[in-house]
Amino acid sequence: MSSSKARILTVFEKDDMGRRRGQKTGNLIDRSGSWILRYWVDSAEIDPETGKPLRDRVSCTIAASKGPHAVGKREARRIAWEQVLSTIDQAHTRPSSAKTFLEFVNLRYRPDVILNQKPSTQAFSESILRRHILPMMGRVPLREITPAHVQEIINAKRLQKLSPQTLTHIRNRISAVLRHAKAHHWFFGELPTEAVRLPELVREEQRALKWAEVCTLAKALPEPCATLVVFLVQTGLRIGEAMGLRWARVNLTAEPLIVDGQEIPPLSLLVRENYVMGRYQTLKTNSSYRTVLIPVWLSIRLSALTENARACRIPRGSGPVFANALGLVPIDQHNLAARVLKPTAKALGMGWVSWHTFRHTHSTMADRAGFTTAERMKLLGHSSAAVTMSYTHPELESIRSRVDSMTDPTLLQ
Repeated sequence: MSSSKARILTVFEKDDMGRRRGQKTGNLIDRSGSWILRYWVDSAEIDPETGKPLRDRVSCTIAASKGPHAVGKREARRIAWEQVLSTIDQAHTRPSSAKTFLEFVNLRYRPDVILNQKPSTQAFSESILRRHILPMMGRVPLREITPAHVQEIINAKRLQKLSPQTLTHIRNRISAVLRHAKAHHWFFGELPTEAVRLPELVREEQRALKWAEVCTLAKALPEPCATLVVFLVQTGLRIGEAMGLRWARVNLTAEPLIVDGQEIPPLSLLVRENYVMGRYQTLKTNSSYRTVLIPVWLSIRLSALTENARACRIPRGSGPVFANALGLVPIDQHNLAARVLKPTAKALGMGWVSWHTFRHTHSTMADRAGFTTAERMKLLGHSSAAVTMSYTHPELESIRSRVDSMTDPTLLQ
């Protein structure tokens, strides 16, 4: 055949090579002594009439068709498949990958993932997407997202003085969306978030109060905030778990109670619900479902809170333990912290104190009382010993004598 003419061969004239459905095919052209492979990929542009992606043609040289290193038609087809067609980034051959980041979020990520999250997690996910990600990445086609795109978002948000923790949340949310897109074959290849660099995350050291400090704080607080503070320190409950606690799951007597087929031991309570964002919700993890023992002195203090329920004529079993003035719903934990707890702690010279501080205090006090790590995990509702250990802060005074006894300085004399 003259070199001035081109001979076109379909790379896969029949399914003799076991080609799976959806794999890319192309054409081989014998031109000017070389085998040229031509194939089509979807463009990032959309045809306004059909609404489908436009297509671009790609050409590349496969092998020599003439000369000392020439290969035949069958060998050229094999090379075309193994070296090019089978390794083409599938993101350029799937119409779905031409969809934008925003389109995938609306079509798949929101209904598949966000709507199945807890309300508090839904609000957080939507906030990160709406405020930080979609304005900068929403119109970018999935197949064109690179590490540079993600890094640009991180850099821009860092210039806005966002905290390293927020930057980490932004990176993780982009990663979660693209991972879901990859699982549904809308995105292919390595996740671009893997190469993104974040500023160093320096966490403030958590603190635990001493029991004397807890008592001082409780004496300065009005009810029911005072009882709530000592309750959180004694039980280790999360603030949402305390707000979700109902009288029906609290046994302040010396005899066991049966509620909804579950036995509540004497002087104990069942942790079964959270109250977050104005609604009762399921607990954080399966380990959070637990029975917590309470001492006699705390049961007496809790009994005093029932007077509010009686005054409001609320059936004791249906009302929240830490109720608002009307007795119908739990206290607004955020307002209580901002208006009462934190100002009082600051006035007493205790510095930063939050509801979570009392959870750390509980773990530290339980450690000093001789509770094992497994026991503290059970009390706190943790599923990881490492997390429980991070909640424990040994006091320097308690280990001073043991530090002094580690060595014998007289031998140095």
